[in-house]
Amino acid sequence: MTIRELAINEWDKVASLIFHSTNQWYLKKLNRGCFPGEDPSICRIFPEVYEKLDPGCCLVAEIDGEFAGSCFYHPRETHVSLGIMNANPKFSGQGVARNLLDRIIQRAGTKPVRLVSSALNLDSYSLYTRAGFRPLAIYQDMFLPAGKPLPPPSERIRPATLNDIPALMNLEEQISGIRREKDWRYFLSDDTGVWRGLICENEEQITGALFSINHPGSRMLGPGIMVDEDSAFDLITAHLNHQGQDSLIFLVPAAASHLVNRLYSLGARNCEIHLSQVRGETQEPAGIVMPTFMPETG
Repeated sequence: MTIRELAINEWDKVASLIFHSTNQWYLKKLNRGCFPGEDPSICRIFPEVYEKLDPGCCLVAEIDGEFAGSCFYHPRETHVSLGIMNANPKFSGQGVARNLLDRIIQRAGTKPVRLVSSALNLDSYSLYTRAGFRPLAIYQDMFLPAGKPLPPPSERIRPATLNDIPALMNLEEQISGIRREKDWRYFLSDDTGVWRGLICENEEQITGALFSINHPGSRMLGPGIMVDEDSAFDLITAHLNHQGQDSLIFLVPAAASHLVNRLYSLGARNCEIHLSQVRGETQEPAGIVMPTFMPETG
């Protein structure tokens, strides 16, 4: 097995691996696909975004000259985040994911490594816990079916701007103990139109921020950081009012029972369970954290 960095002319190849291996697992375990349609090119968003954010930070595994797996990773000021990992089912049992994970842990050095993974995938859970990761929080993957009435956007909500970055960084460090300036700057500087950021304020004091992506390969809310559940609810419903509801996924901390119940009252449903995990030292969340899969940098 050879482990090496992804080449720029291999983006279509890694997009195909992500599309087919992820959909195969979801169809087998949950009787539904993860990515819509039959065109794997929608998953080009992963190398396009991740290589723009962190050039050269995707490792691929090759066996006999064939793609056996891939994994993105994201070095940040305070940690390294593990992005989407995929293994070709053809090479099942040959340690592809384990070898990729070991290499990224080596590259992380003394920094903590963080990730979000499906609680329904016991193979994945075992892979990470055997490598020294521990669960940090449980998240309910939720969505609101189309046609459900929503409260009007709160007057506390406004669009995020580049001027908010220092406050966003301070807020995330207060809540999660991490810093990732390049992510906030990327969302707010990008001109593709797929990203949207909202701020929640209380007397000009920022109490939360929530971003979203609207792309065929990823329709999600997140990342988000909020000091309380009311700020989280106002930000979530403001995004849903703007982007529409059906198939827009958002990860809500299961421990935030008041927030979860308010979303249930709107008609929200659960579609999966995820765990945030960490290898190394970290602080427990001191507020509401809403992770995302695009980009997985938190």
